[in-house]
Amino acid sequence: MAVRAEDLGSGVTPIRRVDPPPSDPEPTQADEVQAWRLRHEREVARAEAAEARAEELRRAEIAARSELGSLKAVFKANRKKLIEARDEATAIRRAAKNAASLQEEVQRLTELLAAARVDPGKRSTAVSLRMQVAELREENGWLRERLSESLGSGGPQRRGARSRDALAERARNQGELIKSLRTERGGLRKRVTQLNRERLEQRKRLGREAEQSESFKKTIRTLHRENIELRRQLRYNRDQSDTLVQLYDEVKWLRWTLKGSEAGKKKLKERIVKLRASGATLSKLPSDEAAQLRNALRRSRRQKTTIRSLMRDNARLRRAVRVSTTRRETLQGQVGRLRANGQRLSKRLSGESDELRKALRRTRRHKSAIRSLSRDNARLRKAVRKALKREAALETELAEVRASRAVLSRWMYGRRSEQQDKPPSKRRRGQQPGAPGHGRTPRPALEERIETHEPPEEARVCSGCGTGYVANGERCTTIVEIDVKAHTRRIVRRRWRRRCDCAHVPREVIAPAPDRLFPSTPYGTTVWARVLFERYVCHRPLNGVADWLTRQGLAISAGTLGNSVTRFVPLFEPLGEAILEHQHAAPVRHGDETGWRIQALRESGRSGRAWLWVSVTEDAVYFHIDPSRSAEAALVVFGGATAGQVLVVDRFSTYKKLARVLDGRLTLAWCWAHQRRDFIDCAAGQPQLSRWCRDWLGRIAAIYRLNKTRLSHYRADTGERDEGFVDVQCELESELKALFATAERELEGLDEAARQAAPLRSLLKHREGLSVFLDNPQVPMDNNVAERKLRGPVIGRRLSFGSDSKDGAQLTALMYSVVETLAVNDIDVRLWLAEWLKACAANGGRAPPVLSEWLPWSMTRQRRRTLTGNA
Repeated sequence: MAVRAEDLGSGVTPIRRVDPPPSDPEPTQADEVQAWRLRHEREVARAEAAEARAEELRRAEIAARSELGSLKAVFKANRKKLIEARDEATAIRRAAKNAASLQEEVQRLTELLAAARVDPGKRSTAVSLRMQVAELREENGWLRERLSESLGSGGPQRRGARSRDALAERARNQGELIKSLRTERGGLRKRVTQLNRERLEQRKRLGREAEQSESFKKTIRTLHRENIELRRQLRYNRDQSDTLVQLYDEVKWLRWTLKGSEAGKKKLKERIVKLRASGATLSKLPSDEAAQLRNALRRSRRQKTTIRSLMRDNARLRRAVRVSTTRRETLQGQVGRLRANGQRLSKRLSGESDELRKALRRTRRHKSAIRSLSRDNARLRKAVRKALKREAALETELAEVRASRAVLSRWMYGRRSEQQDKPPSKRRRGQQPGAPGHGRTPRPALEERIETHEPPEEARVCSGCGTGYVANGERCTTIVEIDVKAHTRRIVRRRWRRRCDCAHVPREVIAPAPDRLFPSTPYGTTVWARVLFERYVCHRPLNGVADWLTRQGLAISAGTLGNSVTRFVPLFEPLGEAILEHQHAAPVRHGDETGWRIQALRESGRSGRAWLWVSVTEDAVYFHIDPSRSAEAALVVFGGATAGQVLVVDRFSTYKKLARVLDGRLTLAWCWAHQRRDFIDCAAGQPQLSRWCRDWLGRIAAIYRLNKTRLSHYRADTGERDEGFVDVQCELESELKALFATAERELEGLDEAARQAAPLRSLLKHREGLSVFLDNPQVPMDNNVAERKLRGPVIGRRLSFGSDSKDGAQLTALMYSVVETLAVNDIDVRLWLAEWLKACAANGGRAPPVLSEWLPWSMTRQRRRTLTGNA
């Protein structure tokens, strides 16, 4: 069971409040202490186990992190190698793509330039060579047309046919050579393709494994360069073969043309010789024939020039053919070397493939181990995070339990006062030696019964002569006694009958019946006054009151007392309303609430929990029991307040809502004792906060001391202020301002979740209500007045477990209101109850119509002295 804050006169709600089951009685204080001790031991054991588990998980996390670090290093190295291999493969693919589109054209131009004996690096020479070739082809075409027109079709055609056969034979041989070269080139291409595939496979393996060696990279690069060179040479050979075929065709045609031209020249020479031999000259020849000869001569000269240039071109082409043949032989040698290199590379790659396969298997095992370790590490990290969260939660819970235990221990075993420790005084306890005493207390109001005690007659006679003693004064001894004893009043009323015959008078007269508080009750008002006094002033439960009366000789059952509850409510209800109405006009009120029990509420399926509200003014106290703790219940007590009234309360949210509902009619003054208690509870069980707590308690104590000094210069009854009031007021204002400034400064340097932030934030939030007393000296700094008034009802609640019914709760609130109001005004409660019940009985079991003579603030002075026992 948890101890309620209201049971101890505090507004702080302890942590994890648990109400007992409705049917079980409240355990004793020893049971509560033992339960808290067992709970504390269990929490400490859980916290130690959590700390051990957290330490074990922390060690496992350190080992896993170290192993993960080594695996990360290996993984980074492998990943770096993999990235390098991928970059190299990407570069090779890009180079291959670019080379594939440009190599053919470049090699063709290079071959033409080499055949023309032109520097391949000079672009202008290559262009001029192309132009020369184009011009040569045009001129050859023009020569073909002219020769076909001028020459006959006899011998030259046969010689051309023979030369064509020879050229065709040579072309066939060249074609076979080209075919063989092409076949060899295809095989080389296949081999190169195969080598490329093997290289790509090796590249992929190297990329997956990320462990290729530097020597293998160099080999791959060399192989790639040789492969590119081989492709270039093959393309060059192919283009060269095509060029050779074209050149051979042109050479054949030129040779045939040359032979035909030589035959025409020879025939022309023979005709000229014949003409000379015949003695004819060109001038004698006919004009047509002479012109024809001149034209033939000019053509012959031009043909000679053309033939000489073609012979030069032919010689140049022959040299190009020889160079091409040489290069072909060189290419064949290179192909042979490449084949040998390919065989060596295949052998080398086969050995390295085995090593790479082993490395691949090792890498796969490592990857599997890394994945497994990664999963284990993730699982361990998750477990560590859970353990850390659990540890943090346990530490938070342990801190709460320690703080709660410290608070509850202070409430249970500590001093009730929250004042700071003072240095011990050297003065001994009790009355000091030599100090004057106060003497015996006079009791003039006690009834005096005189008793005379005489010695026996034989003692008053002389045993020697028999002479009697004579009186010689007296001695008086005073002894205070008390005798409480029930008695029965037997009231005999004699009946008187008339003896005359007068009809206008009653036939019989009798004394009136004695007044009864309730109809047909055998108990007088003194019995009921004693019952109410024992129940609500001495806080005895009904069973205890019935037992006490039985011991005094009046046997009465608790059921009889309980059934009379509903009869008393109408008698005291007007008094309660009058007290509440009187409080509404007071300038300052104190309010508070504490828990209560109404057993009848459980019959409706709800908890028996209720709340005892209290309102305290200077000369009146009012109680109200309500099942609710909301603003509606507070309105019943404080709703009729006049404008400008100050209500001193704790920081419960209901009072804040009450002020909003009343729309400014109430001014809330917050209690500094509750604010001070926040700092004490914050540092409870936290040794590191003890100094911080002492500093803040010192600041608040300084405010209390200054306010006490200020009130010494102020008269509450008249409102007068002495000369020193203003100086102390200024000092108090500066000290209070410095206190709030310190709170703001400390709060700025704290985290939101810091333990010290809560009381500081509450202090600044309620600054306005905490400063009300500064401008109103009649307003106290704390709400201790209301809390002290709740102590008596709380004792009665503990002894009687609250109220059984709603009527019982209503009567309890009314009786506590009347009793506490009378006690505040120093009125004898037992005497007032006897007089009040006697007046009610005289009024026919109802409350007197005029209440002014029964209320302390409206009764006369003489009656007040009578009811205080000083008459």
